[in-house]
Amino acid sequence: MPVSPDTRARPKGLLFDFGGTLVEEVAYDVRAGTEALLARAVYLPPHVHPEHVLDRVNRVSADVVARREECQVETPWPALTRLIHDFFGTRFTDSMAELEMIFWKASVTTRPMPGARDVLAALHQRSVPMAVVSNSSFSDDVIRYELAKHGLAEHLAFVMVSAEYAIRKPNALLFETAGARLSVAPRDIWFVGDRLDTDIAGARAAGMTAVWFRPRAAGSSDAADLAVKSWGELIDCFHASLG
Repeated sequence: MPVSPDTRARPKGLLFDFGGTLVEEVAYDVRAGTEALLARAVYLPPHVHPEHVLDRVNRVSADVVARREECQVETPWPALTRLIHDFFGTRFTDSMAELEMIFWKASVTTRPMPGARDVLAALHQRSVPMAVVSNSSFSDDVIRYELAKHGLAEHLAFVMVSAEYAIRKPNALLFETAGARLSVAPRDIWFVGDRLDTDIAGARAAGMTAVWFRPRAAGSSDAADLAVKSWGELIDCFHASLG
């Protein structure tokens, strides 16, 4: 059974998931992102139209992206993009990092979870090291950009994405590496995430306290050590823990 927060040791470090935890992912418009990239192309064969490119995007997604969770292996955005645009012979003068940011800005819309910024600031005042671990084909620069846009990046020691490490949550290797980067032992880390199958399972496998962030879910789960409905409840659990 999950342990009551008032009998649990106060964490010496916290790791957070990105989407569904720090921010809510409102929309992902792959057409808008694709069109933004094509607008930057210096060459596209005349017989190739946006619909052809979108068909290729869908095939790559079905053959590669959809299998990521099954294999716990991440394919970075640049590799996915080359599978699409090298096939057509599209040429760009922008760097791949620039193209990635262009695609992200055109296709992704997020909003911050209520209370997240205030809680991060409060934890920072208590000198608690914090970082983000996200399953994402996008780079850490892109995810940090999105967090900074909402005022959520200032107090983070680092942003760690699966794209930079080849593997995805719930693989414990990713969690162990994040803990080492934070310089905190796994037993002293709370990992906060919204998914039981990736965030909670992976955190527990790595020996961390798994905190299930469930603003819309009912009840609790024996899979998690703690369950909170809001960022306010998370900081209450932190204050109630023994330290």
